[in-house]
Amino acid sequence: MFSPRWSKVFADVWSNKTRTALVVLSIAVGVFAVGMVAGTNAILAREVVAAYMAVNPADASLYPDSFDDDLIHVVRDIPGVKEAAGSRAISVRLKTGPDQWRDMTIFAVPDFADVRINQFRPYAGTYPPRDREVLFERSSLPLAGGAQIGSTVTVELPDGKIRELKVAGTVYTPNLPPAALFNNTYTFVTFETLEWLGASRDYNELSITVDGDRMDKAHIAEVAKRVRDKVEAGGRTVYFTYIPEPATHPADSAIRPLLTLLGALGVLSLFASGFLVVNTIAALLTQQLRQIGIMKSIGARSGDIFAMYLATVLLYGLLALLVGSALAYAGAAGLASYLGGLMNTELTSTALPTSIWLLMAAIALLVPLLASIQPVLAGVSVTVREAVSGYGLGKGRFGKGRIDHLLERIRGLSRPLMLSLRNTFRRKGRLVLTLTTLTLSGVIFIAVFGVRASLLLTLDDAIKYFNYDVQFSFNRPYRVEQIERVALSVPGVTAAETWGFSSVRRLRADDTESDSYTMIAPPADAQMIAPTIVEGRWLTPGDESAIVVNTSVTRKEPDLKVGDVLTLTIDGRESDWTVVGVVRGIGDQPLVYANYPFYSRVTRLAGRAGFGIVQVFPSDPETQARVAAQLEERFESLGMQVTQTQTIASIRQQNEVQFNIIVAFLLVMALLLALVGGLGLMGTMSINVIERTREIGVLRAIGASDGQVLRIVVVEGVLIGALSWALAALLSLPVSKLLSDAVGYAFFQMPLTFAFSPAGALIWLALVTAIAALASVLPARGATRITVREVLAYE
Repeated sequence: MFSPRWSKVFADVWSNKTRTALVVLSIAVGVFAVGMVAGTNAILAREVVAAYMAVNPADASLYPDSFDDDLIHVVRDIPGVKEAAGSRAISVRLKTGPDQWRDMTIFAVPDFADVRINQFRPYAGTYPPRDREVLFERSSLPLAGGAQIGSTVTVELPDGKIRELKVAGTVYTPNLPPAALFNNTYTFVTFETLEWLGASRDYNELSITVDGDRMDKAHIAEVAKRVRDKVEAGGRTVYFTYIPEPATHPADSAIRPLLTLLGALGVLSLFASGFLVVNTIAALLTQQLRQIGIMKSIGARSGDIFAMYLATVLLYGLLALLVGSALAYAGAAGLASYLGGLMNTELTSTALPTSIWLLMAAIALLVPLLASIQPVLAGVSVTVREAVSGYGLGKGRFGKGRIDHLLERIRGLSRPLMLSLRNTFRRKGRLVLTLTTLTLSGVIFIAVFGVRASLLLTLDDAIKYFNYDVQFSFNRPYRVEQIERVALSVPGVTAAETWGFSSVRRLRADDTESDSYTMIAPPADAQMIAPTIVEGRWLTPGDESAIVVNTSVTRKEPDLKVGDVLTLTIDGRESDWTVVGVVRGIGDQPLVYANYPFYSRVTRLAGRAGFGIVQVFPSDPETQARVAAQLEERFESLGMQVTQTQTIASIRQQNEVQFNIIVAFLLVMALLLALVGGLGLMGTMSINVIERTREIGVLRAIGASDGQVLRIVVVEGVLIGALSWALAALLSLPVSKLLSDAVGYAFFQMPLTFAFSPAGALIWLALVTAIAALASVLPARGATRITVREVLAYE
């Protein structure tokens, strides 16, 4: 048998199941929010890194002139190189429907039985592929226009030839960027098939792994430089060196910031649930004031009563731990599996590490204890006389404060509405806690809509930055005049330009090299680019060796400033350029800009270009798609092979899909906060009804109907909801800006173009009104079910 003290603790928890459920849910919400995000982080950190490293990813990749196995053997003997391998990749177009094509990368593998770097394993179908067969990376097959294992796919080669390949099967590797996220498909063929496709049987990519610390990027860069120097000493030009972040999945930069933001919102949910615990424990103590007085009158000490109520809180915490941790585990496993799918990674286990279970236990047990100390101390410190004097009439009277006096001056309202209005402000401390929780929920909810509006506005700004509608590229450079003349002959095209594109590297003063940057060379009088100048100026027609860099370059090269001389390697040749301006970047892509006339002389492509853009009218998605198809048809009829066409509308749509993923996750956390706010309001209304039990009896004794009592309580809840909405709408403006900046820096390394969302504020008004009404109905119905005799005799 339990002692009387423990019997009371268990009786308090069991006898009022509604209150117990409210407290347990309040705590469980915080456990769930933090546990789910922390658990997802832990699962992905373990599984994604393990899966990625299991394929022995390249520590560095170099892209030189074509080479053979002899060079690979030479590179393997370079100090610091552990392994070297060659591969060849060609870019083709995959037919996914009538007049529909998708970019596809084909990797040629010399020996499927001896893949040493960037490994993959059979997943389904036949392995290895036979001649004129292709293996799809498993995440790419769903993007292949309905192709299945055993069916045939059609590809267009860079020279315009059409080939058909049989789908032999699929392979799995987390080494490649996720196909859906990056809108590309990845496939593997034999060298015999590569030769049949018209490409040479040599390599164009050199991958290496290093001895020593594979997590030290500086060490990897040093070894890669030795390899590049050796390759170039043999007479080959290395056009590009890529060093990924060590042990980091290609999609990590897109997923990790999202989890960081979700974690921050999870902590806010925990913070809000702390207010719930304070209010709910206060409800318990309010209801049991007379019991506290009786216990004190028969000799119980304040410390004993304090310990007893803290034990009650611990019991609530244990129940919440069972509920919250189970939901957190299910949520973490589901979210990790979903994000793992986005990263094209199979999870071998969704088990949570012990540290996450301990974190959830600490949240469930310690946070409620800390949150309840103040209300418990306040409750047990009352004197016996105060405790047994009753509550209801005369407790929390209206009329003492400035707000009360202000409300007394309001005229013209019905008596029930006036009573609801005055009751709202009777317990101002409790009201503040409830408003804080609801306001926090509203601020985050509205801010999430602001993030979406800011993302779309930033996308619009990026599209305006490059002010064209359709872009196209060729398999080789053609004469500029011919490209523009043919483009302008297509109905709907109003303007056409040709630009130069190259991959460049900076040669620093200390003889080190930067990562590869993209150089864009528009005509001197280009009309289809409208950059935002941050410092200096834009290019002028008279500029020759002048260059403009974007802010992504200056972040990577912080010593660069306007007026500096920048040494670049372009196609293996060094040239000096003077920085005349800095423009705002787009995402994290480092770009440099130069005038086409001078660029064409440096690259020895005077009068020729391999990339063109056009403006169309009207500039709607249908017209853009029609013009893109007609451009391709017109060029190819003249023997000019187009390798890619893309419309701005399709680029926007692809980005919107990725943005919506970000917003969806943020919105889920915002709705979780809304649930916390609703529970908080329900707790407040339950306390208010308990405290006013006798008043409700008096109202019913003088003729108030059940409907009138119900309306008084519900209107009070709606008024609290409306107040929270007004505060949330006011505070959401700066918070929206902060959250938009945080999302911008997390995903794009720059703040988003800020836009406030009035629609978000209006949606929250409707939602919080509904939440407030629903949260008030249950306590109000409880009030109407008590008979007048029971109410007036209430102890």
